[in-house]
Amino acid sequence: MDDTTPTQQEPARAPRTRLPALAGILAALLLLAGILFFALGPRENASFGWFAYAPLSASMFMPGMHFLTTAQLTGWLLIALAACAATFWAGLMVGRRTR
Repeated sequence: MDDTTPTQQEPARAPRTRLPALAGILAALLLLAGILFFALGPRENASFGWFAYAPLSASMFMPGMHFLTTAQLTGWLLIALAACAATFWAGLMVGRRTR
């Protein structure tokens, strides 16, 4: 006999079960790396001066001069990436359905 009655199938499990854990671990590692760049980076004093008059040239600053060191800029970048990864992780955790 040909049994054509539909059988109840369980829904397929999504392959994204490890994605929230990976996003959380990535956020934690990026935050740790950013803090380490701040803590272990070179301590350089910025060598610039302030004057009470506008400069006579068209350029506002000397080329290549910035207020943060390269290690500090890298640290801020890593912390910003950690915030993005943590936001992604939080969205995954809030959006996950429980049955």
